Amino acid sequence: MKRKINVTKFLMELSSNKTYLLAVSGGVDSMVLLYLFLNSKLSFSVVHCNFQLRGVDSDLDEKLVEDFCKKNKLELFSKKFNTLQLKKGGQSIEMLARSLRYNYFKELISQFGFDYLVTAHHLNDNAETFFINLLRGSGLKGLSGMSFQKNKILRPLLKISRKEIEKFANTHDIIWREDITNQSLNFLRNKIRHKVIPELESIKSDFLDQLNKSMEIMQSSYAFIEKEMLRLKSKAIISEEDGVCKYSKIILSNADFILVYYFFSFLGFSNEKDVNNILLAGTGRVFISSSHKIWINREELIVEEIGREITNYNKPILVNELPFNIENPVKIKITKSETLEKKMGNEIVDFNKISFPLIIRKWSKGDYFYPINGNGKKKISKLLKDNKISVLKKNEVLILCDNSGAIIWVIGIRLDDRFKVTSETLSYINLSSS
Repeated sequence: MKRKINVTKFLMELSSNKTYLLAVSGGVDSMVLLYLFLNSKLSFSVVHCNFQLRGVDSDLDEKLVEDFCKKNKLELFSKKFNTLQLKKGGQSIEMLARSLRYNYFKELISQFGFDYLVTAHHLNDNAETFFINLLRGSGLKGLSGMSFQKNKILRPLLKISRKEIEKFANTHDIIWREDITNQSLNFLRNKIRHKVIPELESIKSDFLDQLNKSMEIMQSSYAFIEKEMLRLKSKAIISEEDGVCKYSKIILSNADFILVYYFFSFLGFSNEKDVNNILLAGTGRVFISSSHKIWINREELIVEEIGREITNYNKPILVNELPFNIENPVKIKITKSETLEKKMGNEIVDFNKISFPLIIRKWSKGDYFYPINGNGKKKISKLLKDNKISVLKKNEVLILCDNSGAIIWVIGIRLDDRFKVTSETLSYINLSSS
């Protein structure tokens, strides 16, 4: 029995108190979406992206959307991209275009305060995405397909097939433009669209509906696993400070592997082998994904989001004159005085033993100094180990050197004996890192 779907009913679920930004390409699905919004009581604006990949055809798509918006007095945001010039190496044009348009959408939403971005993804799009992810070896999340709503993105046509959308467009005399590249079998999505799905529909006419039901079940399953994973995360967390989280390696190792797998997949580690390697790794090992770093410190996992690192951390900072005061990459204050000024948290060295300019930099392997009141030469790495500085904090330690390269101060940890104050000191340098 053929199902009956009212294309307009899905808009009834949207709130009239919100504002919407409609992504309109000029294709049949987005033009139908635009027509539906135009005939609703919803408050919306339109956005179009011209990637200039199809010459005149791209410009004609843009003109169609512009003319429609002008005729109906709709606010339109339109932007051209030099997509081919922005392409780097083996980067996929499709993925680049997606990144460009969604970054533009985010800018508009942030600038003008739209409540939602609305896209015209439909049932066939969701089926194609399912097969693409299946061929890539995706897990439950990838096979769950797109959802009606995700964060600030709405897809009101998601349960409607392309055939139904085209029928609606023809019935209501809606003009659209067909992207000729949609016919090319050079793209994986098009191969699935023109070969795989029609073949499956010939076997079972309601294939798309049945696949949609399966994806909805997988979405529910994934939501349950995610909920349990968050419970595990809450149980395993030891501390969180300045965006750095510590987790119990023991708790994670003893949990159900599927939950542990999803815990690490959220950190960018989606390979089962990587997960096992992290859990079995010893102190000092570092693992890096596209989004996070994980340091192993005894029975702890120290997790830091990439991009959180201190600004200019690897760039030496010159101190040419005093007083000197900075807040970043670390808070340091350096002053000169002619009298001894002992203050809580301050370190003091002999001004006349130091040659300028001073240099603040990150410590490196092989660096050594002479710890104050110590027993001679010592490597910085040994000092940090003796002071039980965590693997993460080791990565953030800075040193203050003089012009000769000699280390004056392992900042916040220890002074060098060669620069210490004596009874013969006439001028003093005060150091503070608090």
